[in-house]
Amino acid sequence: MIAHTSAVDHLALVGAGSVAVIVYRIGWLRRPGDHGLAFISWIGGVALVLAATLPAMEGWAQRSFTGHMVQHLVIIVAAAPLLVLAEPMRAFRELSSTPRHASRVERTVGRWWRELGPLVAAASFLAVLYVTHLSAVYDEALHRRWLHDAEHVAYLGCAALLWAATRNAGRRAPVQRVGAVFAVIAGSALLGVVLMSAASPLVPTYVEALGAERALDDQRLAASIMWVGGMATTLPLLLLSVWSWASAEERVAVRSEALREVGPRARRGAVRSDVDGRADFEDAVGGE
Repeated sequence: MIAHTSAVDHLALVGAGSVAVIVYRIGWLRRPGDHGLAFISWIGGVALVLAATLPAMEGWAQRSFTGHMVQHLVIIVAAAPLLVLAEPMRAFRELSSTPRHASRVERTVGRWWRELGPLVAAASFLAVLYVTHLSAVYDEALHRRWLHDAEHVAYLGCAALLWAATRNAGRRAPVQRVGAVFAVIAGSALLGVVLMSAASPLVPTYVEALGAERALDDQRLAASIMWVGGMATTLPLLLLSVWSWASAEERVAVRSEALREVGPRARRGAVRSDVDGRADFEDAVGGE
């Protein structure tokens, strides 16, 4: 069997997830305020990652393309956005005993991420999606534990990058953001078409387990689930991207109106404070 099908393996994962939740909570305790929603999101995301590795889920993925697809969608569509909403980078940064300002390197990375993050995230996500479904990697992952785990880490990481880039982009690079979302829509749909229209099963392990005819039917059902799951991912991403852009424009308009009312000197001071007072890097990794 593949990764984490034994109770011992799953108990170890539950222990690691519990540690992640505790450490996360300790981080937020250092900053006053109501972080209940973020904490609930973190618990939900960690719980869904653990649910995707349940022995029953792993066994289903071993026997069926459909089961494997459901397992992947739990990670990509449900767990990843919850983990991003929890802003773990900010929480874990609070564990440091002494506060610090973002370095020049961090600010540079933040500015780069603002401009190119959506495109990099979308390209990475699609690359992982195609490599793991249309190459021998998929079948090898059904038999090699380390590869199976690496596959899930890649799904979670790329999906989280995609959600984070869309959520935190603000006013910058609106064309890149919307274009990246449409690229994911088109790429996911094309992969679904390839799986659906294939004349023969693509995964030898499933052919051995189900027979050629049933394996092909299972593959087509998995492709249908991919289409539905793809819409569940990309439609919220598109709405989030447009909403983030519109909200940022509205905030800038309100601020500009307020600055016009208080006069030139206050305007210069407010602009200087806005530029110097908040690092781009913190915004990129989870700021509002």
